[in-house]
Amino acid sequence: MNIVIIDENKYQNDILTKTLQEHGHNIKQLLKYNDIIKDIHSFASVIDLVILDIDINDVDSIIKQIDEIFQCKIILLSKEDDKLSKRDEYFKKGILDYHNVTKNIKHIANDIACLLQKLTTNHSQKILIVDDSKVICYVIKHLLQTRNYNVFMAHNAKDAFKILKKENISLLILDMELPDMHGLELMDKIRSLGLIADLQILAISGSANPSIVRQALKGGASDFLRKPFMYEEFMLKIDSRIEASIDRMTIKKQKQQIEDNLKSFEVLVNATIDAMFIFENHICTDVNLEALELLGYKKKEQLRGKNIKEIFKDIIVENQNALLDDTTDYDFEDIMISKDQKQYNVQIKEKNVKMSNKNLKIVAVMDITKIKQNEKILSHQAKMASMGEMIGNIAHQWRQPLTAISVAAGGIKLNYEFDIATKEETLKELDNIVENTQFLSSTIESFQNFLKEDKIVENFSIEPTVKKTLAIISANLVSNNITIIKNYKQQIKVNGIQNELVQVFLNIINNATDILKTFKDKDIEKYIIIDVDKLDDEKGIISIQDSAGGIPDNIINKIFEPYFTTKHQSQGTGLGLYMTHQIVTKMGGTITVSNQKFKYNNKEFVGAKFDIVLKLAK
Repeated sequence: MNIVIIDENKYQNDILTKTLQEHGHNIKQLLKYNDIIKDIHSFASVIDLVILDIDINDVDSIIKQIDEIFQCKIILLSKEDDKLSKRDEYFKKGILDYHNVTKNIKHIANDIACLLQKLTTNHSQKILIVDDSKVICYVIKHLLQTRNYNVFMAHNAKDAFKILKKENISLLILDMELPDMHGLELMDKIRSLGLIADLQILAISGSANPSIVRQALKGGASDFLRKPFMYEEFMLKIDSRIEASIDRMTIKKQKQQIEDNLKSFEVLVNATIDAMFIFENHICTDVNLEALELLGYKKKEQLRGKNIKEIFKDIIVENQNALLDDTTDYDFEDIMISKDQKQYNVQIKEKNVKMSNKNLKIVAVMDITKIKQNEKILSHQAKMASMGEMIGNIAHQWRQPLTAISVAAGGIKLNYEFDIATKEETLKELDNIVENTQFLSSTIESFQNFLKEDKIVENFSIEPTVKKTLAIISANLVSNNITIIKNYKQQIKVNGIQNELVQVFLNIINNATDILKTFKDKDIEKYIIIDVDKLDDEKGIISIQDSAGGIPDNIINKIFEPYFTTKHQSQGTGLGLYMTHQIVTKMGGTITVSNQKFKYNNKEFVGAKFDIVLKLAK
């Protein structure tokens, strides 16, 4: 609003100005009364409100000029008690409000700011005046419109009903003595329409009968006012009833919103692909339809009231104890058996929440039986692909020792045929054969260890796991002039299946090798760096980085997807890094990839860096 404050008390004027400016209003201050009209004329066209201290001479004339010339709202201030006798007369003339400034001026300033805020929304509040006196109706209407209320009038009960049915009335100002129906009877009919609970009613009456107040309030009126009433008191009651109406409607909307949300939640829960269980004090209070289907039940009542241990009786004891723990949220895989003895692989997630002062446990169960079956197929395909690469590695590693054995055996045979064999020479050649045979045996053992279907979960160290990996592919690395750099900054132990982590390392190193061996220039240095370190007391990190130039930006985010490969169909299946991701995730870890620069021997290289973060073994 554009507001003019006319007050020669500079302190009061400044407090009012500052407070109203903080609420976004534009303020013009005037401190001298003798030039009021002259000063106001310069910006009269944009005045919305005048706040006037009336402790001056000829105040009525000034108010009249402001009202006639500028046609804006007026709020009056006064510290003189003798002005109070005219207070109600000012309200009758249409002032917006009146304040006695003997009170805290800051409090008055906030009160004015609050009133001005209501003026911006009062137009949405519909008030119906029902009185057979047209004079009273129009006087009340004028008072209400000063505060921007949306006002309707009716002079009898019949017309009142028409308006009540058509308009969403917030407040009914009801004269108890109507020509066609008593106010009590009218309120009874309003109740029969179901409006009394939402409708604020201010009953008014000129009757001197003291029981009329009791009858009106008992009949459904929210408040009562006897005629003739003071205009200021009337406006205070109107504002109070409108606030009550707004509060009631807000509560009603919030209640409806909560009910709608609960219905939406129920629909959502029943539509989800997860089986959902809600427990209070470990007793099932509700389930969704998917839960019924998973466990082979037909009605929710068959599961409600059951203890959490009874519903999850088939899972392992460790996981049962996890579900009984109300302080921590758990996530694990297990097996559940339905009422009709069907077995399911399931992913179970629980969440402990507090709702309406109740401690609840929400358990989501997803059937992952098909996922597990697909994982086995993919794992088998990845294993077969790894076997193909292993055979290639063995061929590399056997080529040299087999040649040495062949040469040594041929040398012994030749020496004996020409009768030039000596004991020392023969023993030397035989030692060479034994040494190379032992090497062949060790490679076979490494190959067998990798192919073992061992599913033993155990604690194991990373350093020997890396060593085991490199033993399998060392010949391939040597033949392609690839240097392995190992940095074991701290020894770490993890928990899982060691052979699966060997497969992870093999997949990453073999991919790097495939790229590096395409570099035909013999002067190009080829590196694979393996770093092992602790991140903190709970996690360790294994980083594998190559100097192969990095992964193109347009595919780096896809390399863990199944069947995604940049190799020719005859060379790759696209399952290696997918299974790598699956294995690491299964171990409770994470794997990420990025292109990074590094320096070695004062030279700078760039390549793909895989960071594997795993929980340390307890």
